Amino acid sequence: MGQDSAEEKTKDRQSTFTQRARRAQIIDVTIELLAEHGFSGVSLSQIADRAGVTKPTVLYHFTDKATLVRGAYQHVLDAMVESVGEAVSSAEVAERPRVYVRSIVAHFVSHRSHSRLSVEALIHGGARTDSSARWKPVAELLKAAREARGVKGPSDSRTAALIIGGAIDAVVGEALEDPGYDTAAASEEIVDLIEERYLTD
Repeated sequence: MGQDSAEEKTKDRQSTFTQRARRAQIIDVTIELLAEHGFSGVSLSQIADRAGVTKPTVLYHFTDKATLVRGAYQHVLDAMVESVGEAVSSAEVAERPRVYVRSIVAHFVSHRSHSRLSVEALIHGGARTDSSARWKPVAELLKAAREARGVKGPSDSRTAALIIGGAIDAVVGEALEDPGYDTAAASEEIVDLIEERYLTD
């Protein structure tokens, strides 16, 4: 009885591992195809074919195309948060806004398919989020950096964060259109703006 139970647990673990791996594979393929062809140019059948699985297998993991796109978008967000979060948390508090800008631009430029998927998911996949989820972390970085530097003057950190986020989006978008665009120099322009406008009295 005990041996049967142990064998069943092993099979369950293997099954769960296989399911996770298959789900991850489907998400990776979805990111690639959406980056290449856009939402309207990709079908569940195409995703299944490239992933080497059947369409019912895709539907087992994701109920429809929009759900799959949201899952892929969440994967992209998680990867960005992990990458940028590590860079920011390892920096001095006073330097975190600059590190944030440089690392998020670098992340999306080096993961172009993630950038394209984000656009497709927001437009077609219903991947809407509360806007404060985007600007609040940046506002908190600015506030903490101002305190660490002893900056006393008044500042609207929400508006500052929205301006910074818009600038980052524009730079990443331009890089998608023009792979030769100098994103490192553009990042430094944003950093200079932050320094001069928001991190000094």
